[in-house]
Amino acid sequence: MVMSLAKRVSTIGFMAALTCILTSMFQLYIYETHGYFNFGEIGVYVSAILFGPIVGAFAGGLGSAMADILLGYFWYAPGTLIVKGLEGFAVGLVYSLLNRLRFKRNFIGLVSSSIIAIILFSSLLYVGLNYYSGSSEFSFGFPILGYGTVSVGIPSIFWIFSSILLLIIFIYVYVKVDLRYLYMALSCLVGGSIMILGYFLYEFYVLSYGWAALVEVPFNFMQMLIGLIVSSMICVGIGRRGIMVGG
Repeated sequence: MVMSLAKRVSTIGFMAALTCILTSMFQLYIYETHGYFNFGEIGVYVSAILFGPIVGAFAGGLGSAMADILLGYFWYAPGTLIVKGLEGFAVGLVYSLLNRLRFKRNFIGLVSSSIIAIILFSSLLYVGLNYYSGSSEFSFGFPILGYGTVSVGIPSIFWIFSSILLLIIFIYVYVKVDLRYLYMALSCLVGGSIMILGYFLYEFYVLSYGWAALVEVPFNFMQMLIGLIVSSMICVGIGRRGIMVGG
């Protein structure tokens, strides 16, 4: 997808605003690192997959950093600008490269997709059971309109069924759907890994949280996983309507 400069700038502005909204509308406060869980990865990944690494980098970095400032987490904004920018760039770049290579459904593809499916299944099950089961308080709303807080109890069986469902969906996508959607998952895993490592290093060295930064790793992993699932569904829907997917 070749874009003029004016169109690219306007696209960056729109996707940055969307990423900011998705990041701001829902939070789970993390006491140990004074950070928060959010849905911002959805905007970062959609930007990168649909419009490529440049839009993904600027929309992801600027939109997420704006959300940090609006929500009062301004000490995270410099790190977020860099980390989310790199994340968006990596997702867009890896997806573009994989999409150009046009792999076929061969044995290597089957093995690699099986490994990814197992990683996603086991990771969602482990993180969900150990960090998101039981009662949790979530905030939702927007900075201008204010926020409400609700306490939600999530049973362990929810994560078991969710993990199995994710595994089934991933296998179905590989067997029945265009391979580009497998590329989306792999691209998001690469970008998400950069995000997880980047925030850990920022909290460990810049914010001087030390090993307390490890507490946020499972939350960031879940952000990546939710972003991967939802953004893939969005891009699958767009692709089925005949709109080109890929920057």
